[in-house]
Amino acid sequence: MFEPINPERSSTYEKIMSSIKASIFKGELKPGEKLPPERELAVMMGVSRTSLREALKLLAAMGLVTIKHGQGVFITEQDPDAYLKRFAESILLQRDTVADLFQIRKVLECKAAAWAAQKATGEQVKQLIDQVDKAQKMIQSKENVRLAFLAEHDAKFHNAVAEATQNQVLVRVMEHLLDLLTDSRAHSLAIPGRALQSVQEHAHVAKCIAGKDLEGAEKAMLNHLLSVEEALLKTIVN
Repeated sequence: MFEPINPERSSTYEKIMSSIKASIFKGELKPGEKLPPERELAVMMGVSRTSLREALKLLAAMGLVTIKHGQGVFITEQDPDAYLKRFAESILLQRDTVADLFQIRKVLECKAAAWAAQKATGEQVKQLIDQVDKAQKMIQSKENVRLAFLAEHDAKFHNAVAEATQNQVLVRVMEHLLDLLTDSRAHSLAIPGRALQSVQEHAHVAKCIAGKDLEGAEKAMLNHLLSVEEALLKTIVN
C-alpha cells in the first residue's frame, strides 16, 4: 500500500498526500483505521519525517485524517465520496481556465486516441476495455456507485489511452495535465448523469481504438471532451 515516493515530479509532501488519499479513496485505508507510526511510515514511503508531518497536517485540514496526540493518526470516520462532493462544491472554477484546459485536451487527447488506434498492443486494448467494462458493470448493478471509483476510472482511462500511443513524452505530459484536471473532474462527475455518459463515451473511444479506426477514435474523443466541457461550463458562474 505504502510505496517509496518519487521526489522528482512534485514536492515530496504533495506526493505523500496523493498516495494516502488514493489509498483512502480506493478503500485500502478504512475509516477509523490507524496509520503506521510516523517513523515506520516514513521509512516505508522513503521520505523524511518532516515531509510526512507536513503532508499529514494538510490531510487533517482536509478532514481526511485525524491526528490524536499520543495515540497516532487515524483515517477520519467519513465516506470519502462525501469529501469529493464537498471538494467539488467548494471550488470556484474559472470559465477561462476550464476553456484553456479543454483546448489543450482537445489538441493532445484527440490525436492521442488516433495514435492509440494505430499503435496500441493487444494488452493495452484489453486494459482499455476492462476499464470501461468495470465501470459499466458497477453502474448497471444499481448499487451505490462511488464517486471516488468513477474519478479513478476516468483518470486511468485517459492515462491508458496516452500509454497506448507508445509516446513516452505524451504520457508524461498527460500525467501532469490530468493532475491539473482534478478540480474539473470532481465538478463534472458530480453533475447528475454525467458519470454514466462519460463511461458510455469512453466505451465508444475504446471500441474505435480496438478496431484500429484512427478517424473514429479521434472523433469519439473529441465528442467526449466537447460533451464534458459543455456540461462543466454550465455549472460555472462567470
